[in-house]
Amino acid sequence: MNFNKEKKLLSERFYLTWAGEQMSWTVRMTMKMRDVVDGDLLRQAVESTRLRYPYYQVKLGMRKDAEGTEYFVYEDNSEPWVVSEGEKPVRLIGPESNNHLLAFCCWGDCIAIDFFHCLTDGTGAYNILRTLLYEYSRRRYDATLERGMANIRVSGDTISSEEWEDPAALAKPDQLNPLPLPERLRCINLTTQSKVAVSEDVETVNILVEEQEMMRYVTSGDTSPATLISLLLVRAIARLHPDLTEGVPMVALAINQRPALGCPQACQSMAASLRLTLNDEMRGMDIETQQTIFRGMVALQSNEDNVIENFWQTQHTQDMFEKIPTLEGRHQAMAKAYSVATSAATTCVSYVGKANLGAAEQYVSEMYTEAYTPYALTIEMSAVGGTFCISLMQRFADDTYLDAFLNELRQTDLPYRIATRHPLTVAPIANYRVYRGQ
Repeated sequence: MNFNKEKKLLSERFYLTWAGEQMSWTVRMTMKMRDVVDGDLLRQAVESTRLRYPYYQVKLGMRKDAEGTEYFVYEDNSEPWVVSEGEKPVRLIGPESNNHLLAFCCWGDCIAIDFFHCLTDGTGAYNILRTLLYEYSRRRYDATLERGMANIRVSGDTISSEEWEDPAALAKPDQLNPLPLPERLRCINLTTQSKVAVSEDVETVNILVEEQEMMRYVTSGDTSPATLISLLLVRAIARLHPDLTEGVPMVALAINQRPALGCPQACQSMAASLRLTLNDEMRGMDIETQQTIFRGMVALQSNEDNVIENFWQTQHTQDMFEKIPTLEGRHQAMAKAYSVATSAATTCVSYVGKANLGAAEQYVSEMYTEAYTPYALTIEMSAVGGTFCISLMQRFADDTYLDAFLNELRQTDLPYRIATRHPLTVAPIANYRVYRGQ
């Protein structure tokens, strides 16, 4: 393996430039096990997992080019990944996490991974969790446990360069022909137009729907789980905002860019988003017609050339930021993106897909994802052990928007139950923009 950790970071720049104390861009994924977690066995499993992912055994470094322009690199970090007991996450990119960009927690029957979004996205984190669960379950339950699926990576595998090569380091393809998209409409901004007071605090509400009920609905209609939940969420918002002069409810639906970019194994954060709008004409339509229109929006915007073009537009934007020589200067300039993001979509939905944890999935009952985002209302979805887990994160003083969404689930005949409610729990990050003179 020849993974050069001193190369200038490229795909990672978006989150590295934006993130800060007020916007950590960190994610927590929690697996609820069927038994109390053995912390000692978990630490052994984490160490075996760490050995499989050399490109995640890193810490952030800063360099200057010949013109004095600062940039980030990954440096080797041979320190162990931290496993702490208790629900409280450690601070990432600092001494608490051994300067790593990820860490683990365990408490009761739960195992959680906390990671900085610049390191990877949900797809990459799922790979880590599959390995971890396999290693833990072999120690905790069954030493003869088989992988069960080819996509579970373990220490000792031959690691292909396709896992760490960054598509942003390649040349932009010639002759792209992205499909024309409709003009983007002005959307409702819940941070400024909410019907209730917006709170500084974020609450996570974990809602469970049986997988067979979800799949019964989506297979009978022209939709998918992520598209359906996106539609139900904007329908709920539309009912609370009947005044068309306020704008339209628009959801940013996260997608995985790897297939379009031809890098299915890439370890970097390769998430982007589509914009799905419940426009004025659609409001009076039945839900079946709305579903079909939403699926059409997904098909149009996720066209391969459109995804590739969007990826390279993002890289071009980061290139423009690099005209500012200092990392702190770039961060201050990009901080303005906060208001841009909240005005470019009303809400956000993200669903990586079924966890597909292999033979060890039998030991997991539920799985939740939490993330710190710019939006006043965000949904992260997970699916494991026959259950869809819809984690709704809200910054409102009461449950007006939550109740409206739950009402949409009821009207769609999707039985649900609220499993837990708690303050958003994601890891803070240390100040990583301090130049060390290298």
